[in-house]
Amino acid sequence: MPVLFAFMIGCAGVDHNLLVGNWQLIELSEGGAPVEADIQVVRFHFDPNNQYQFHGTLNYKEAGTYYIDEQYLFTVDTLNRATTEKAVQIVHLTPDSLFLKMNDGGKERLMKLVKVK
Repeated sequence: MPVLFAFMIGCAGVDHNLLVGNWQLIELSEGGAPVEADIQVVRFHFDPNNQYQFHGTLNYKEAGTYYIDEQYLFTVDTLNRATTEKAVQIVHLTPDSLFLKMNDGGKERLMKLVKVK
């Protein structure tokens, strides 16, 4: 029975309202190993009108629209000229924590973020 329960939770959609707010990166790993980066500067903002902003390392910025489909977060960056839709998997979302799994150049990355006031 626990396996069925875990399967049902894994397939459930994500509560869109939990995503709204400001998020700060606290841990970044690749293939299970920590990535050396200035994680203090990495943050997201998601607003209730499906707009987002991202600030990364090396002064990289994105802004545009987002939507959630099942457990995937899709973003379209309208700030930079190379506008393409990106998708990451939301593997964990609570009122105060967000874990995003992505593929970066064939390597699996996991971002762990916390909500900030």
